Amino acid sequence: MSEDKYVIAFDVGTTSTKCGIISLKDFEVRKLVSTKSIVNYPKKGWAEQDANKLWETIVDLGRTALEDFKFTISGLVFDAHMAGVIPVDASGEPLRNAIIWLDERASGLPEDLWKGVIKLQGYSILKLLKFLRITGGAPSKTGKDVISKIIWIAQNERDIFSKTYKLLDIKGFLISKASGVFVTSHDEASLSWLADTRTARAIWSDEILRDYKIDRNLLPEIKKSTDIAGYVKGEVAKLFGEIPVFVGAGDLTASAVGSGAVKEGEPHIYIGTSDWVASHISKRKVDVFHYVGSILSAIPGKYLYVAEQEVAGGAIEWVMRLLGMERNYEEVEKLVKSIDKTSLLFLPWLYGERSPIDDPTVRGGILNISLESSKAEILRAVMEGVALNIKWVFPLVAKDVKEVNIVGGGALFDSWCQIVADSIGLPVKRVKRPELTGLRGLGAIASVGLGVYNSFEEACSKFEIDKVFMPDSNNSLRLNKKFREFINVYKRLKKTYRSLNSRP
Repeated sequence: MSEDKYVIAFDVGTTSTKCGIISLKDFEVRKLVSTKSIVNYPKKGWAEQDANKLWETIVDLGRTALEDFKFTISGLVFDAHMAGVIPVDASGEPLRNAIIWLDERASGLPEDLWKGVIKLQGYSILKLLKFLRITGGAPSKTGKDVISKIIWIAQNERDIFSKTYKLLDIKGFLISKASGVFVTSHDEASLSWLADTRTARAIWSDEILRDYKIDRNLLPEIKKSTDIAGYVKGEVAKLFGEIPVFVGAGDLTASAVGSGAVKEGEPHIYIGTSDWVASHISKRKVDVFHYVGSILSAIPGKYLYVAEQEVAGGAIEWVMRLLGMERNYEEVEKLVKSIDKTSLLFLPWLYGERSPIDDPTVRGGILNISLESSKAEILRAVMEGVALNIKWVFPLVAKDVKEVNIVGGGALFDSWCQIVADSIGLPVKRVKRPELTGLRGLGAIASVGLGVYNSFEEACSKFEIDKVFMPDSNNSLRLNKKFREFINVYKRLKKTYRSLNSRP
């Protein structure tokens, strides 16, 4: 491309919300502003965000980013944390706070999914087979899925549900505020477990909607990530201009594009608040025994085969707070690098787990700790524990690969990237500015939507790798031994976790 184009992109997470102005020539973020995300926890197991305040944050960040920026903005694009629900009225105003992905109030819903004489992994076999046939996956018992949250609202907040015009995801709500259009993307629809995804695109399933008495008219139109949802209108047009608003993608699928691993079967590892291992594939598949499934990706016509784990970077942040080291990342890196091993074993299941075990009762811990244990050992143990958890799911997603890309804020730690390489025994390639993978993915989506590049492979070929971490054979042997104990601990303690943490 001869002339550079720019888009303004928003990456909305549960830890922070970022706004970047992105060059579509090299996908560098020319301007970046961010703020801490505010999550409310009104009851145990509940997690919400104030939708109107979130939109105010978007406008404020956009205004700051555009200040003194002298070039034309060609488009607006969002990603956001997935599996959230915001009921809105006909004017797009929220009727309650957003129920976000962390929320477990709908645990056990839909109830019929767990009833029946013949069961598989706790599911009614007949109900499970229907979900697998139509959607390619199924809701977990944690209640964190969209279908579960919708059923909960219908059962427990009937007045709100009766006034609902549309049920939007977080990104869909932001698009509606910017453009007045109610829309969602194929990946978001796929993850709701309400859509038929057999043809590599999402279509709301009349069969599932009928089973759970959900009116199809409550759901938004489904479009490709690269489609234009509408154009900026109203007061915010004075800020952004009347530019196109792209449908965009969820944070997971946008980051998958931002990893640069977009070829068939090419894996990547993401370490943010949570972590996942994923690869883009052409044919839908599911592993019901290890809770690995396919959702539609941000790349039209492709699936993302993904094993998601609940806590990764969230664990290191938690330990840093306990040790009085909040935001002192350089000191953490220095301490972890000061030792090359630890006998401590960290269990990273601080918020239950999804894959390879769907267990909402499992919890974390540090084993083998003593009065002599140091900060360095504890911090290294946390990084190792997350890496061992990744090792647990990696072979379920990545087959016959020789290397893997890594992205996410956790990848800013050289020590953590090296520990992951040692754990899985493969070279780990860190994409430049790994913490901005969501914004970079949004830039790629917009670039294809604007016709700057003809394909995602062409766009992502512009991404840079800033460092390659080669596995150390001695450390790999040590971590393999530790991994066996890691698995044994879960097997021995899972009944104890269930006894301590099951709801009465």
